[in-house]
Amino acid sequence: MKKEILLLLVILVSWKTQAQDILSRTQIFHAVEWQHPALSGVQENLSIDLMYRQALNGYGSESGYYQVGAFYPIKNSVGGESDNSGFKISNPDKAREIYNSKIARRKQGVGLQLNAIILGPLDRKEIKGFYAYHLPISEQLNLSLGTSLKFQQNMIGFNNLSVRDEINDDFYQQIINSSEGKQTNLQLDIGTALYSKQFFFTFTAKSLFITELNKNNTLEYLKDGESYSVLAGYKWKFNPDYSILPNAEVNYLTDYGTQFKGTIRFKYKELMYVGAGMQNDLKWSGLIGLNIPGNIFLNYSYDYYTGYISEFSNGVHEVSLSYLFNNQNASTPFTW
Repeated sequence: MKKEILLLLVILVSWKTQAQDILSRTQIFHAVEWQHPALSGVQENLSIDLMYRQALNGYGSESGYYQVGAFYPIKNSVGGESDNSGFKISNPDKAREIYNSKIARRKQGVGLQLNAIILGPLDRKEIKGFYAYHLPISEQLNLSLGTSLKFQQNMIGFNNLSVRDEINDDFYQQIINSSEGKQTNLQLDIGTALYSKQFFFTFTAKSLFITELNKNNTLEYLKDGESYSVLAGYKWKFNPDYSILPNAEVNYLTDYGTQFKGTIRFKYKELMYVGAGMQNDLKWSGLIGLNIPGNIFLNYSYDYYTGYISEFSNGVHEVSLSYLFNNQNASTPFTW
C-alpha cells in the first residue's frame, strides 16, 4: 500500500481516540465560539474569521483543514438606540450606567461556520449553525446557553492512489464497494458558559445527538464521537502594558478517556503576544499574534508532534485571521 492508505487505516482504527486530534485547532483561545456554542455572539460586533491548518506533511498541496465563520450579536436597544450605534449620551457617567446595565448587556448570538478537511483520501465537508442567549446575572458576570447543529459529510476517494493488489486487498474492496466511502450525519452540541471581561468558563456536550443520514458501516469511525469539553481562560493584567492569558481545555471522549490541552500567552498592550501550548502525549506548540490596524487580528501557531502522529509529521502550521466590524473603540476580540 501507499503511505496514504496506511494513514487512512490509522484514522479509521483510532478516529474516536487520539486521531481526532490530528485535525483539532491549537489556537483554542481564538474564536472559542467555533467549538463552544454558548459563546456565540460574545463579541460586541459582527466578526468574520478564517483559518487554515496544514495537513500532515507529504499529502499534496490540496490537503489541509479550512474554516470560515461569521458571528453576530443581536443586542437589545436602550432608549430606542443600540449600544453600538452612533447615538451618544453627553453625560459619561449616565452613558456608562445605561450601556453597562443588565438590560443593555442582554443579547443573543448567531453564527454560521463552513469547514473543509482534505487529508489524503479523506474528504470531509461540514456546515454548522450556532445560537446562544446571553443573560447578565450581576454587574460583571454573564451566563449564556447555546447550541449548534452540524451537517457532516465524509467521503473516501482513491482516484490518485495505487494499491499493490486491488482484488485481494479486503480493506480496499470494502471501501470501493461502499459508495466510495460516503457517509453523512447530523450532530447536535449544547453548552453553557459563565464569563466576564476578565475570564470565561464554558462546558459543552459535543455530538450529543447524532442522526446518520447515509449510514456506512465501513466508515462508522469517521463521524465524531460523543464527548464533553470544558474550556477556561483568564486575563491577568499585572502591568499597564503587559498581561498574561492562560487557557486550558479538558476533553472527555466516551470511547477513549480524558485529554488535556493548554496554552499560555504573554501580551504587550493590545498589539501583540507570544506564547506556548501543549497537548498531553501528542504535541508542543509555539504561538504568536498581531493586532493589525484596521480591526484585523492575526494568529499563528506551529505544532511539533511527539506522539505516534510524529511518524507522519513532525510539524504543522496553523494560521487564522479575523476582522471585527464597526469596532469604533478599537477594542480587541473577547478572547484575543
